[in-house]
Amino acid sequence: MNGFKLIIFIGLALCSISSCKKIEDLQKDPAAVYDPAPKLIFTGLLMRSYDAPWSQDQRHNQYMTQNEAYYAGQPYNWTTGSFDDPYGALRDVYRMEIEAQKAGDLGAVYLTMAKFFKAYFFARATIMFGDVPMTDAIKGGSEGNFQPRYNTQREVYEQVLNWLDEANVELDAHLENKQVLEGDFLYNGAIDKWRKLVNAYKLRILISLSKRADDTPDLRIKERFAELLTNGTQFPLILSNEDNFQVKYSTINIYPLWPSDGIVIKRDVRNTLGATYVDILKATQDPRLMIQALPADGITPDPANPFSAYQGGKTGDLQSTLLRQATDGQLSMINFDYWVVSPAGMPAIQLGASEVHFALAEGINRGWASGNAAEHYALGIQESMKFYGVFVDKMDAFLLKNAYIGNNEEGLKQILTQKYVAFFENSGREAFYEQRRTGVPAFSVGPANANNNQIPKRWAYPTTEYSTNEANLKEALQRQFNWSDTQNDVMWLIK
Repeated sequence: MNGFKLIIFIGLALCSISSCKKIEDLQKDPAAVYDPAPKLIFTGLLMRSYDAPWSQDQRHNQYMTQNEAYYAGQPYNWTTGSFDDPYGALRDVYRMEIEAQKAGDLGAVYLTMAKFFKAYFFARATIMFGDVPMTDAIKGGSEGNFQPRYNTQREVYEQVLNWLDEANVELDAHLENKQVLEGDFLYNGAIDKWRKLVNAYKLRILISLSKRADDTPDLRIKERFAELLTNGTQFPLILSNEDNFQVKYSTINIYPLWPSDGIVIKRDVRNTLGATYVDILKATQDPRLMIQALPADGITPDPANPFSAYQGGKTGDLQSTLLRQATDGQLSMINFDYWVVSPAGMPAIQLGASEVHFALAEGINRGWASGNAAEHYALGIQESMKFYGVFVDKMDAFLLKNAYIGNNEEGLKQILTQKYVAFFENSGREAFYEQRRTGVPAFSVGPANANNNQIPKRWAYPTTEYSTNEANLKEALQRQFNWSDTQNDVMWLIK
């Protein structure tokens, strides 16, 4: 009997233990991944790292106009922005670091890539808003800190530059050790190309800091620029289109312009080119215009000047005015035969060789280092034209007509103008940020502007910050804008 009771007791105990385990198991989501491989998180970060063309951002860059009032136009009436994009991605970056540390030597390259992505997404946040949480950010789960303090914009850029310097050195070591970077659908694991991107992105950051080049010596803006310019072995750069950081669309990742029914309507009066952009190409007789766009079918061209048949809509005009002009054939539409030959469309450059060359030309023009600005100016134009398949003879003719004036204000305006042209429908908001920094080109403002005839300078902080992190937010506002928080406040970066 005692033995029988013992058996029953053991059986009940085992059932109890088994039952507990089953409850634990049932509480887990069978579809969830609890220990994701770093390569899976890395792939997800790549999906978050690029901006699609043909968006409202590109209309605010003044490349296109949206003429139908049913759709949002180009009124520049935004107020607040969102932290979801940069900080959502940064949560994944920090998780990739955790999983990479678990992987030992195999995870080392992902720890390095985490430094690049932290630099990338914190820079995206600060360039939108100004001061942002950084040091204490993303510590809610690990440290219970749900109210992070705001770092100054200068502190953010200092850390961004340091991360990029460290990533460059570490990628060189990973390359020498033949480490593998899996999950990379952009560069197919080519660490040497990622190293070029890291330094090219650092160059973008340095140029964006041009107004701070003389009053923040601790950032070493000019010195770091000179290193990038003169030491290609230690700091390789993206210098040709084959190394561009770009998204290639496919029948799976379908190009944004490709219609869901597969029927391309080639006459679309709702979307026409912007005058800010078209007028530059007409004035310089740029062959890219005839590839990108169609002549306005209601304009009779001057036989001696085929560019006269191209016309852009003014961003400042009312949508009703633009729609009437487009319907009457007075505005140029995009050339769908070029842009949408298939669901793959055209690659969307995020940071390309042309931008790098123009940045090098700008730094030389500003006197940050000795070099040949004219050469980089020409190379920037050539790399952009190669993307569009412009023939060499037309490139040469264009450069002859639009030769670099010299290292002076007019030469700088040439560089900045051609950089704007090369940004057409790529690189997200970079054209807007560049114009904000330099004033080149002059942006169109008119009756459509819903921001007191101003082009905004930033985004106001998310309204959720006022309810979840009010004390730190108000400290940052007092420090930067004397308590103001509007889209027209001028941040430290561009003062």
